[in-house]
Amino acid sequence: MVGKRLLERPILVGGLGLAATLSLLGGLSDLLADSMTIAGLIAAGAGVWWWRQQSPSAKPVAVKPVALVEREQVEAAIATLKTDLAALQEELESLATDTRESIITRLEHRRQALLPELDRTALKVAIAGYPRTGKSSLQPFLTDLLPPESDHSLALAEVLLTAETAHPEAMAELLQQQDAVVYLVTEDLTESVWADLKILTHAGQRVILGLNKQDNYLPEECSAVLEQIQDRLRSLPYEVCAVAIAAAPRPIKVRTYDESGQASDRLETPKPTVEPLTTAINHWLEQEVAHLVAQTVMRQVHQLRRDIQTELNQARHRQALPIVEQLQWAAAATAFASPVPSLDLLAAIAINGQLVMDLSKAYQQPLALDQAKTIAAELAAVVVKLGIVEVSTQLFTTTLKSHAATFVVGGSVQAFSAAYLTRLSGESLMAYFEERALSGQATSAVSVEAIGQKLQALMPSTQRTEFLQTLVSQGLQKLSPKAAPALTPGETGPLNLSATATTTVPVQAEPVSSGERL
Repeated sequence: MVGKRLLERPILVGGLGLAATLSLLGGLSDLLADSMTIAGLIAAGAGVWWWRQQSPSAKPVAVKPVALVEREQVEAAIATLKTDLAALQEELESLATDTRESIITRLEHRRQALLPELDRTALKVAIAGYPRTGKSSLQPFLTDLLPPESDHSLALAEVLLTAETAHPEAMAELLQQQDAVVYLVTEDLTESVWADLKILTHAGQRVILGLNKQDNYLPEECSAVLEQIQDRLRSLPYEVCAVAIAAAPRPIKVRTYDESGQASDRLETPKPTVEPLTTAINHWLEQEVAHLVAQTVMRQVHQLRRDIQTELNQARHRQALPIVEQLQWAAAATAFASPVPSLDLLAAIAINGQLVMDLSKAYQQPLALDQAKTIAAELAAVVVKLGIVEVSTQLFTTTLKSHAATFVVGGSVQAFSAAYLTRLSGESLMAYFEERALSGQATSAVSVEAIGQKLQALMPSTQRTEFLQTLVSQGLQKLSPKAAPALTPGETGPLNLSATATTTVPVQAEPVSSGERL
């Protein structure tokens, strides 16, 4: 029997005992919280005040130069992408041949285009900035920097940044296609400019910050603003040079006197001041073109690896979802048949141990049995602490009252709540495993806190009426009081929750309707 096979899973054994323990711990923590909260806050506040009084003034952070990337490193990274593509092709075996080949061919073409890019001799430099920062005025001064006999060339591109605090498309262009960035401002750094600089420098992009239109300031004012900008730039992870320029100075009124003492006024345009910037770019052109191109190609390698991993995550998601659906109805059966009503839902939460184990294998991040048990217990405590058990009970009490098919009585609310909690936990674990794979941290320690954050983020979408009604409609078919026929391994059928806790559980549960998945 499939139900027997489920109960033979090691983590499912003893689920009610774990649930009871968690319930006891939850009660104790509530009692302690009431008596200790105020005293703890006072003590913590006093400790922070004392620490600040005793701590010495913070020292300036040493800014690191951007690490140079060698061609050999990039070639090795491109070669490793073959392994990633082979793993993806294996995971896509369940897809139609045309679909699978289309995905692999597209990604392989991108991989093959990376090696020729390393031979590029044109340095791509973006002039980026918000409107009216002087991008177009600066470009002519940078066009003719190289002497005719040089082996390199300069390819300039203007990138207009908008007034929003984030512009991912522009940032992607700067990171993936440009070797370096001249970022223009006309005043002290705003929060949106600062956010852009952090994105660029965290990705290892080479940046020069140009304080343009310095003629708008008095000399001492310009020096003060530039110094303030330079001080703030020191907190970035990599070095950013800041220079003051004036690409298109405003005309100024000049008064002169003739021999008779007669005064006359005229407008004169000061000479543009761009030498600090052109000097830095000339240094790039003369000594760093190969390194800057290699850095850009390496960023493209990392982006391609993330895109391959995204396809892998989608393939593994398709494989993992039936596992979640199977265990959500196993949790419903356990909750319905539990002889201890107060522990129904906590017993269903204990199934998370098997959920953790199975999903970690599906995402190629396998965990040991003891690790899965520990994570399941901690995750169950998070669920209880967040009050999700009570919320789910209220949601399904209301939903079942308004549903036409109300013939399922007794433990139906607990059963639906258990299915809901298991589904929510499963989707949270899937999102967490996918994020770990994308960030390259699949081998790091599992963070229950991070899983809890995913769980909280998913909750609003699962409380919509459409989702709940879909889950109830599906569940009422499975929670029918009619006896289920005996199943051989691999067959599916409705749950018989009027039986004992060894109720038959379907291997493949029908998915929630399209658009209503968590």
